[in-house]
Amino acid sequence: MRKSMILRIATFFLFTGFIFSAVAAYPDKPIRMIVGWSAGGGTDMVARVVAKHLSKQLNVAVVIENRDGASGMIATEMVANSPPDGYLIQYTVADTHSVNPHLFSNMRYDPINDFVPIAVLGYNPNVLIVRSDLGVSTLDELIVKARANPEKVTFGTWGIGSGGHVRMAALSAVAKINFLHVPFKGSGPAFQAVVAGQIDAMILPAALAKPQVATGKVKILSIDTQERYFIVPEVKTYKEQGLALKMDFWHGLFAPKGTPKAIVDKVNAAFNAMFLDPEAAADISKLGIVRTIAGDGGTAAAKVYFDSEFVRWGEVIRNAKISMQ
Repeated sequence: MRKSMILRIATFFLFTGFIFSAVAAYPDKPIRMIVGWSAGGGTDMVARVVAKHLSKQLNVAVVIENRDGASGMIATEMVANSPPDGYLIQYTVADTHSVNPHLFSNMRYDPINDFVPIAVLGYNPNVLIVRSDLGVSTLDELIVKARANPEKVTFGTWGIGSGGHVRMAALSAVAKINFLHVPFKGSGPAFQAVVAGQIDAMILPAALAKPQVATGKVKILSIDTQERYFIVPEVKTYKEQGLALKMDFWHGLFAPKGTPKAIVDKVNAAFNAMFLDPEAAADISKLGIVRTIAGDGGTAAAKVYFDSEFVRWGEVIRNAKISMQ
């Protein structure tokens, strides 16, 4: 019995020493960054900039791997079931952890318990646009028109349960209006329908909307930032126009549950150090991302932030009675 106990103790210390050694050496090979949307899309473009500058900080390659499909859920399930060694992390947006869990009952991952939050990047500001010949020029005028014509003003999104849909639901609830929701198979087709005058309105990233304003095809009525936004500084926020709305969709990093804290903290530190590099900060800014620093920027603060976002969007979805079932 004594020999057995000694053997178990020796095995424990050997295993513990191996873990400590692996953590101390981390990273010593490329890191895979999983993205749940296709290459060339908005989320992928930001992820590639993050990967580029994270590589510099960690001194290893950070390689993007696209696993698109099911609104990011295919990639997220894969990450949840991956080895927690720090060599596979996820770059994602609010859909996978804050929105989809409230829409789908058959999800095969737990957004709270199957992941370790690494860091919050920020969000991509979105604007509310209308076709130019709708006969409205301000948010107040749109609200008046929508109230006078319930479910007659059409609102395009890139699908039921999409970011555009839940943002529309949040706006509708606060403004006490009812749009007619017209889902498309992507944000591009929805946007083109507004430009062509086929539907009345939609919400989309400011950087995409601005070029069409110059053509006179669309008008921007509001933006979801708390302060004026540098890409469209002339556009008033919802707050300025009397609506208490928080519609930002976060971008962030996660690791599988069980990833050693020392590794998660190291990636978090490298991520925060990125923004001390003027080139990295400029590259992120060019993509229109507004930086969000949760608390002290550490991993514990990131978890508090992501958990609160899960609750916030759940309330929006339940109040709007959005369902994918």
